[in-house]
Amino acid sequence: MFDAQLLLTKTDGSAVSFLSPWTSRGADYLLATLDLVQTNMGTGLGVLEVRVFHKDPDDTGDGTQVGSTTISRATAGRTTAEFGPLKELVRYKFTISAGGMEITGWALFRMLSPVWFDAVKA
Repeated sequence: MFDAQLLLTKTDGSAVSFLSPWTSRGADYLLATLDLVQTNMGTGLGVLEVRVFHKDPDDTGDGTQVGSTTISRATAGRTTAEFGPLKELVRYKFTISAGGMEITGWALFRMLSPVWFDAVKA
């Protein structure tokens, strides 16, 4: 988990993305929870999206997205999603957009501590 961060769109409302630092995975799968504390965007006006990327230590580049799962929120609250199977290194990609509004959209958010787990074979 990290303390709440403030993320802003561009002044014309267009999207802004950034990547978190790489971290070692804790297991094969991850439950990630976005806690959107406060925002000036409402339903249908803008959104904060979180995607998970992964790679092996000897891979170059920004990594690849884990599946097609995305966490999205436009209003305050929490959303959790499952990601996996994972390679050795994992990080988040955060994207905020104001949904075409010509305003500076903002979101105060944090990611809660991840829950790591391995697949169970019957």
